[in-house]
Amino acid sequence: MLKRGRLIMAIVTLEGAYNVRTSGLPGVFRGAALDELTPAGTATFAGLDISVVIDLREVAERGPVRHRAAVVHNPIYRLPDGPPVTGTLEAVYQQMLQTRGPELTAAVAVIAETTGAVFVHCSAGKDRTGLVVALALLAVGTPRPEVIADYVLSAEQVAPHRHDHARTVLGSFELTGAQLADAMRLHLDSPEDALLFALAQIDELGGSVAYLRRHGLTSAQLHQLHTRLADARVRTDDE
Repeated sequence: MLKRGRLIMAIVTLEGAYNVRTSGLPGVFRGAALDELTPAGTATFAGLDISVVIDLREVAERGPVRHRAAVVHNPIYRLPDGPPVTGTLEAVYQQMLQTRGPELTAAVAVIAETTGAVFVHCSAGKDRTGLVVALALLAVGTPRPEVIADYVLSAEQVAPHRHDHARTVLGSFELTGAQLADAMRLHLDSPEDALLFALAQIDELGGSVAYLRRHGLTSAQLHQLHTRLADARVRTDDE
């Protein structure tokens, strides 16, 4: 278990999945895809009492469902060729924030409206998931260092599982050394400077609350989100 300020992040071991953890928030889990859960992993997942899984992937990325939670499909990229494979993290984050506000906000709204535990995931659980969780945390006033601390945890979880896959995928592209380095960073890393870039973009767009409200989050949903997520701080103080 890791603690950053009032934010407690607990790594969750799910056999057949990776990059799974809490964000120190009541009933909000995040991680990579759940398609390869083993029977043991499925049993562990059932023990988390998760009622809703928010799947941020595109249709072509989805695999078999190995759990009994309700699934809300909320694809973020909506690109004809699927998720970006090459380029920089910063460019991908900028594209999401500038053109996929309704999709990002819809995922945050599900977190707000779900009374039970929620699991948010994409493929690796770091970029699409990272922005959705960051927006939710920022909207309830979580200090930025704590939001960043949650985000950067993904790198050490993702790289061991995705390195060979990334090399294989990128092997079919003619990339310069610099382009390959950027693409590997896109697939494997979650560096602080990438999220700082995204946070600056959010600031330019009016801040997290204004951004979410502009893209469809209602006052009631914002209140639900604040009540749900802020409750973690009360529990931490009581402990």
